[in-house]
Amino acid sequence: MESRKQDILRAVVHEFTTRAVPVGSQALQSRYFVNLSSATIRSELAELADLGYLAQPHTSAGRVPTDFGYRYFVDFLMDVEPIPDRVRAYITDELHKAPADVEGMVERVAMTLAEVTQNASVASAPQGALARIKHLDLVSLEPREVLLILLLEGNLLRQQVVTTTTAATQAELTRLASRLNTALGGKASDEARRRYDAAALGLEKELLGRVIAVLDLYEKGSENLVVHDGVRNLLRQPEFAESSRVHQVLEVLEETRYLTVLLRQLIGESDLQIVIGSENSSSQLQACAVVLTTYGPSDRLKGVLGVVGPTRMAYSQTVARLQAVARSASERMAELGV
Repeated sequence: MESRKQDILRAVVHEFTTRAVPVGSQALQSRYFVNLSSATIRSELAELADLGYLAQPHTSAGRVPTDFGYRYFVDFLMDVEPIPDRVRAYITDELHKAPADVEGMVERVAMTLAEVTQNASVASAPQGALARIKHLDLVSLEPREVLLILLLEGNLLRQQVVTTTTAATQAELTRLASRLNTALGGKASDEARRRYDAAALGLEKELLGRVIAVLDLYEKGSENLVVHDGVRNLLRQPEFAESSRVHQVLEVLEETRYLTVLLRQLIGESDLQIVIGSENSSSQLQACAVVLTTYGPSDRLKGVLGVVGPTRMAYSQTVARLQAVARSASERMAELGV
């Protein structure tokens, strides 16, 4: 594309993003191109429309970017916007206050992202997140029946009745629970697996096997943990003045299993993905832009973090703030061992 057309397309995107009204030649001339005539600008706008980058909602109206126009802008014209110090400080402060468990952290990440982008946000838990044992109790119900009570970080309680092959008194179970709490308290599930592998056949190995089974169920469930926030922000956007538009987005955000798969499909192998309007495979999101990145405490443990808003999105600002939240969340999760 010729440089002048690029400049005009960039200006149209900026104006429409800021003001949410079709952009005419006079507005462009007075704010951006004082050295060009209105006739020249109109001619360039017409050519950009013929090429599919702009559209004209009404005959006498100005132009608005098409999905194709936004795509060109994002791929070739966008400069990532610097983040104000107050916004960066807000991100750091909010995530520093996040609870030291996966669910609480993901909720705080989604809330923070929605606030700094003023759009809807979505965050999936890092896949493969390790469960961390806080405390374990063993209660004798019958000579060969034990109530296993497992408290995980984040105050998540799991209980299970275990039928053992050998009988055990409450005193024996209390001593065993004390040893396991000393060895495993505050440790991740991989430590429980190592202790299980090293244990001799008997009551401890049997009960450790059940502990690991409970942890496995928790960790598999965390892969389906997806949180969203900020739908209220969409209500302030003119594109969502009709409630049916918001309901379409909510249908996707509330369907956790579908959303988990969708996020993974959209992000693919990328660290950053921007999906605009008709590029979305989900029909409910074809009036939206979705901007996604990955985050997590390590390269092995990654979740997806994203922003959902109108295609008339401040992409340069959104990308910068999304990446800042992802970086800060990753650092905090690594620090907490989440």
